[in-house]
Amino acid sequence: MPKVSVIMPAYNAVSYLEESVRSLTSQNFKDWELLLVDDCSKDDTAILAKKIAASDSRIQFIPKEKNSGSADTRNTGIKLAKGEFIAFLDADDLWEPNFLETMIPFMEKNHSPFSFASYRIVDENGFEFCEPFLVKTKEYSYSDLLHYNRVGLLTAIYHVPSVGKKFFDPSLKSLRDDYALWLDILRDGKRAFANSEVLARYRVRRGAATSNKKKVMLAHFRMLKNREKISTFYAFFLTLVHGFLGLRKYRNK
Repeated sequence: MPKVSVIMPAYNAVSYLEESVRSLTSQNFKDWELLLVDDCSKDDTAILAKKIAASDSRIQFIPKEKNSGSADTRNTGIKLAKGEFIAFLDADDLWEPNFLETMIPFMEKNHSPFSFASYRIVDENGFEFCEPFLVKTKEYSYSDLLHYNRVGLLTAIYHVPSVGKKFFDPSLKSLRDDYALWLDILRDGKRAFANSEVLARYRVRRGAATSNKKKVMLAHFRMLKNREKISTFYAFFLTLVHGFLGLRKYRNK
């Protein structure tokens, strides 16, 4: 059984997929499996993904029959995952070679059910255009994350024996579904252990769903109010805080 199951949803990512997978296959830590799930891409992503899977027995290519968004696509991979730890790497993001080598011992040392790390922010061509997103090495509670989501999906790892298999909420339409999952993990009193080391590179692509700030903020407000059962006023306040801090996140270098 692999130590780590890596979930990678792919949709029209043919330009980036090979580089992202290479950032996994180049890891110093080798005990992993990759669940590469194609969400009915309209380009040659599925063809490339199938070719990549044929080159490494640790990679499983899973083609979907119907496009259903990233939340459901990640859930498809999670259902098939066999690892003790579940990690997430999108088909356009990148891990540093020491990501797993650093994070798995970090989680084991801290008996952490859920962890995340700092990361760099790059453009479509892989160039850094703003300061890295940094987190402090410390424990974070549900309340901490409620006030501001510090978790970058590409650095998030959870420990299956500690929390069970946790899934994304497809009803959120792939907007703030990752944030909702982190809150689900921490809601019953568990704590996340953050690692301040910069261990990944998040790629910002033009036209990505999360690039529409108004749409994201509305989804954020609705998720807090309807799913987390927070009062309208407090949900509005927290949404403004997230929006303000989110703008600061992309400050120029």
